[in-house]
Amino acid sequence: MSAIVLDEHRILGFESVDRLKELKANYKYKKGDKPVSKWFQKFYNIIVPLIFCAILGLILFFILGAVLFFLPPKYPLAATIFLISIVAILLIRNAHFNESWKNSILVKNAKGNYEFRFRKKSAIEAKRKKMAIDYVDRDGDGKVTFEEILIVVGEEITEDEEEKLRLKFERLDADKDGFVNAEDALKAFNQESIICKVCSKEFEPDMGTREFEFEICGETEDCKNKLWKLGKT
Repeated sequence: MSAIVLDEHRILGFESVDRLKELKANYKYKKGDKPVSKWFQKFYNIIVPLIFCAILGLILFFILGAVLFFLPPKYPLAATIFLISIVAILLIRNAHFNESWKNSILVKNAKGNYEFRFRKKSAIEAKRKKMAIDYVDRDGDGKVTFEEILIVVGEEITEDEEEKLRLKFERLDADKDGFVNAEDALKAFNQESIICKVCSKEFEPDMGTREFEFEICGETEDCKNKLWKLGKT
């Protein structure tokens, strides 16, 4: 019996390591993320929508009861159950059958909260990225100035933090015209480090370099060869 339990722990351990590697290589990984097991994620995708629907159902029942006060309580209750059932089905169906959500990984972040991480090329991630770029690039010209960056960051930052942002901006502004590509700026200012696409190692490249552009660290032979091949294309 103990041998069976030990083998099970080994399997779960290997699954956790493989899942972490997959998360770092193909998903929007953030430092401190710890992926949960596939079974826990399936459980989470059912229980959380049900809890949400239960709370929403109580609120909806009281609202319908107040609006339909002239009818017996069974009618607002029936309407609530019907509407909440539809919401619950849609939420659970989305979590298990929508391609982007189905291929996501549930993680416990550095703060101890649960969050979903989506594939780098997923439709949801692409939409979020576009929304973020549109928010930073207020005039929609595809470029941002340092002033636009400061507006997004807010006035709460210290002088030291502003100076660090300025240095990042200046390093990204290769031709020194005061403008940088909005997508590159978003990547640079939102991410302290990058996960290498080849070896999955976390590193901090200099902006404007090939390592930054291709998200490859260049520290191993495989990484160097990949950078060399991409540099020739």
